[in-house]
Amino acid sequence: MQIPIYDPLWLTLQGIITGILSGAITSLLGYAKSVTSETFDKDKAIQTLIVGAFIGGIAGYYGWTFEKAETWATDIGLITVFEYVKKALIRYIKKKLQERKEEAA
Repeated sequence: MQIPIYDPLWLTLQGIITGILSGAITSLLGYAKSVTSETFDKDKAIQTLIVGAFIGGIAGYYGWTFEKAETWATDIGLITVFEYVKKALIRYIKKKLQERKEEAA
């Protein structure tokens, strides 16, 4: 089945996907620019990438710039909530992986 290029849902998805990719790249480059090889933290880089992708998805959905989406999400507290959820999920996943590692040993 071929998706018509003018389908509104497809156009919206294209915007979101493009925003996610560009947001992830932008945030990762921003993080890389601000650290040295001695201070690079893999976990922080991954978290930065996730938040950047989230903001990029918002920008893509609304057709905004990355900066406008970031400002909007910050102003309404969305980034803070997203950060809390993201960190809780990361801790949960790490805990489960550690439990499986201990069970296997």
